[in-house]
Parts: sequence; C-alpha cells; structure tokens
Amino acid sequence: MKSRFRHIVFIAVAIGLSLSGCQKMTDEHNEITDGALKKDLMRMIIDNPDLFKFAEILKETGYDKELSSSKSYTVFALKNNEVVSMDPVIRNDPARLKAFVGNHIARQLYSTKQVTVPTRIQMLNGKYNNMNGSQIGEALITDADNYASNGLIQIIDRGIPALENCWDFVTGNIAAPANQKTFMLSLFKNVFDPTNGVVIGIHPTTGAPIYQPGTDSVYTNLFWNKVHDLKREDKQFTLFMLTDAAWDAEQVKYTPYFVTNTVDSNKLVTGWNVLKDFAVDTVYDPATIPDTVLSKFGTKIPIDRSAIVKTVKTSNGIVYIMSKLDVQPLHKFKPYQIEAENYSSTSHDRRGNTYFRDRFNPITGKDFRDLLVFGHGVAMFNVRYQIEEMPSIKYKAYWVALNDVQTTTHTQKLTIGSTASTTFAYTTVPLATYSEVYLGEFTMTQYQPIYNVYLVAANSTTSSANLITCDYIKLVPSL
Repeated sequence: MKSRFRHIVFIAVAIGLSLSGCQKMTDEHNEITDGALKKDLMRMIIDNPDLFKFAEILKETGYDKELSSSKSYTVFALKNNEVVSMDPVIRNDPARLKAFVGNHIARQLYSTKQVTVPTRIQMLNGKYNNMNGSQIGEALITDADNYASNGLIQIIDRGIPALENCWDFVTGNIAAPANQKTFMLSLFKNVFDPTNGVVIGIHPTTGAPIYQPGTDSVYTNLFWNKVHDLKREDKQFTLFMLTDAAWDAEQVKYTPYFVTNTVDSNKLVTGWNVLKDFAVDTVYDPATIPDTVLSKFGTKIPIDRSAIVKTVKTSNGIVYIMSKLDVQPLHKFKPYQIEAENYSSTSHDRRGNTYFRDRFNPITGKDFRDLLVFGHGVAMFNVRYQIEEMPSIKYKAYWVALNDVQTTTHTQKLTIGSTASTTFAYTTVPLATYSEVYLGEFTMTQYQPIYNVYLVAANSTTSSANLITCDYIKLVPSL
C-alpha cells in the first residue's frame, strides 16, 4: 500500500508541474499576442508618436515596404529627437541615409532575452553589428522586445552609424597613411582560379585542362588571399597602419633580409614581409589591447600604446595608426623544421626501398616518424626538400638521424641549393642516437622564394654504407 500511495503522489505532483508549465507558456504567449501582433512593424512604428520621425526616414529610403512585408525583421528604432539631431551630411545624402537606416534593421528576430552573449548580426545594408542583451553597437536598448506580426522593435538611445570597413578605410579615407596604403594597393594581381574557367582542351602530355584565356584567373589583392580579406563584413579585424616615417623605418630595417637581383623586387619582397603581420582576425579594443599581439604567421607584434596616433572604429573591426611598430627579426624569422618523410622528390625511383617508420624518442618522450632509404644500390642517392620564403640570413643546421637497422655507422650529408654543394661535408651517423646533431652554418646571400635542400647518401653502392635515415632537418636563423 505504501508503495502504491507514493506512486499516486508522484503522478499528482507531475500533473501539477505540467499544468504550471502550461500556464507559464500561456502567460508568455498572451504577453506577446495582444493587439500589437495584428500590426506589422511599419504600422507599429507609424502608430508610435515617439517614432514618427523614424517612420519618415523609413519611407524616404524605401525600407517601409520591407517592414510591411511578410518577412521577419528586428528594427532598432530611433526616437524623434535622435532623428532630428542626425548629421546633416547623412540626412541630406540619399545614399548615406539609406545605408544609415539599413544599419538599423536586422534580417531575423533578435530578442534581448535570447541574445545573452556577444552576437554578430547582419543588417539590411550588408553590414554587421554586435549585439549583447540590451546593447547593439554603442547604443543601448531602452524599450525592448516590442512584438509585431512580422518581427520585433527595439527602441535605442542613439543612432548606429554605418561605418566604413577596414578595407574601405585603407582605400578611401584621407587619414590612412600614404606609404602603407600605396603598397597595399600595389598588391592587386591576376591569381589562378579555375572556378569559372572555360575548358577548351586537354594538355597532351600532362592531361591538365587548357582554359580559355581570361577565364582561369581572378583579379584580386594578395593581402585578401594570403592574410585577411579586410572587406568582409561578417568577420572582425584589427589592422595596424604605420605613419609614413614608421613604415619607411621598417623597410630600411628589413631590406638586408630580402636581398634580390633588382631594387624593385627587393622593395616588393621587403614590403610584403613587413606588411603581412599587420592584421589579425581579432578585435583589440583600445582599453584592453595587450602589449603583444600574435599575427597569423606567429610573429610577435609589440604594441606600445603611446605610439597609437589614431584609433578608427570600422564596421568590421578597428584600425590603429601607429608611429612605431618595432617588430624584431628574432620574432619574424623562425626556424625551418623539415620532416624527412615529407620530401618533394628523389634522384631515383626507389619506393620499394623507402620506409616511413614510427618510432619513440626516449629523450623527448614523444613518438615520431622518420625516413629510411635502405638497400637502394645507388651511389650518392639523394632526397630533395623544398623551402618557401627563405630570407638572406645566416643559418645553423641540425638533424636527428636514427641509425638502428645495422651494427655499423654510415655517412650522409646535407647539401644546400644543389646536390653538388660542398657547404657541409659527409657526417657520420652514429648508432641509436636520438638527439639533434649540429652540422654547421651557412649563409643565404639572397632571398629565395623557393629553395632546395638535399639529403645525399654516401658515394657507394653498398647497402651498409649508403643508407639514408632522418627524422627531421632544422635550419635556425642566426640573429
């Protein structure tokens, strides 16, 4: 009986909770299903005496038709006094006014009760704004979550300006420093892109498609492709721009590291390698910007707040104009670690004699994979590796080479640039050695966009003498 009684009580409690929940849902439904839900957004705005000036600019820009449609929107509406005090430059320019008003209408429903974390929302003008609870951009929502038949009205305490994005600032704002701007605009190129390519044939040797001229490339800016596309409105960035004097100082600092055959190419390569670290896909507010920012390429960018000349907020981030951005070569130029199994080619096809081995390094306590070429029967057999973007610096060379397949040592060497290079002599590979071995130094006298290094076997056809074994090769800048 006692068990049955507990069961009956449980059912009664559950029914009570269910009815309570239903009542709460009904109350919430009734809260937003009053007479206002019979009106669309535009009618709600027109009928609100505090918003009649906002209704006027909606009609002027044509957005009144949007807000009378069956689509759903959130309108961040301005009271009459805010519209009256608008910048005359915006108020009297139809294009600017449309962009401004479109920056107050979002494409979906955004309730202050639902948007409880920073959320980037798209507006009708193509821009995005950050909303979090009762804040949208720099504006506060003073009268929240007013439902209409096709959306929500949020009444705000100030206008939300339709700012230019970071790229617009670079290209069109007179405050953008001239020298860095000129260089960034010089980076427009035709880049191979077969997305819309028209195939007119097949290459008889390679089998690759032949495209109709002009259809296999796009005209684009290298900064968009290789760093960040600063014109994207759905993302946010911090862009650093240097005053002309600071930009020139960085060019002078880095010119020796990018020596080429011509002055123009030296200038181009130097400028690119300075510039590529100057944008990140994170917004750093002036009040909280750290003293070091890490670039996309892992370079430490030191931030001296006293060197910030101007701070410009944009629709997709922030731009800092700096009188100094003293990036150290030690942070820009990092070691190259070449994993031996990731080679580009070999002097002879000896795939049957090539092994990729999984091993454990007792010194580091980590697993690793290395390369072993054994019993290939070729004197001076070699394996080629390619390095990209190699500055004109002095380097120290190391390798880890595990000789554990035989009881005798062998020799192999690292060559720089070509297999005939004599930069390094043959080095004996001792038995069962897991530590890095220092091979020596070499100097790159010129910058190389693509550079070859080789592992070369002994000048012998004997298996025990001419094997190649390597975990990795490391080239460390001497700065």
